[in-house]
Amino acid sequence: MLELLHEVDPTFRDVPHIADGRASTQFASNTGYKVEFLTRNYGKAEYGDTPARMPALGGAAAQPLRFLDFLIHEPVKSVLLHKSGVPVTVPAPERFAVHKVIVAARRLRDAAGYAKSSKDLHQAAALAGALAVSRRHADLALAWTEAWERGPTWREALETGVSYMQPEHRDVLQETLEAGLEEIDVDPAEFGLTSRPSASPPRM
Repeated sequence: MLELLHEVDPTFRDVPHIADGRASTQFASNTGYKVEFLTRNYGKAEYGDTPARMPALGGAAAQPLRFLDFLIHEPVKSVLLHKSGVPVTVPAPERFAVHKVIVAARRLRDAAGYAKSSKDLHQAAALAGALAVSRRHADLALAWTEAWERGPTWREALETGVSYMQPEHRDVLQETLEAGLEEIDVDPAEFGLTSRPSASPPRM
């Protein structure tokens, strides 16, 4: 894998995994680009810190990630804005927004993840706003209800993520969701969107 990346930029280097320095799930270049490999984690939570050996990746490993199956379901075609354009396949924006809320809640459990959590929640709100502008409220609502109905662990993550959003970001997300749920004839209160005061983030 590193040899392949060197064909693009010879400054790419492997980044040893924090839990097992013998494996690398990330490769970084001197110009700030990073390539990271992820795989689904269906096992116990403690396995999330163990890199998964991936022979097909030419020596690279992959980082197990919870909820990845939800994120990558039914991806969409897009274009990377570089020169004449580079075709890419990316997660659907509505799934990406919901996934950001979920992972943000899980990152709040440790001090190192707090900054990433804030960024996740900001991105979720930005995506919700973009979906509202493009009148795709229902797409976000359908992704939210699918995640909500996957069980109590998912519902807890969604509620926690929303509760730690900045008020203006939470308003954008909830307004888009409520409009979408109305379009699909669903009561927002059934999916954790009742009004609540903003929670103060934990002190780190």
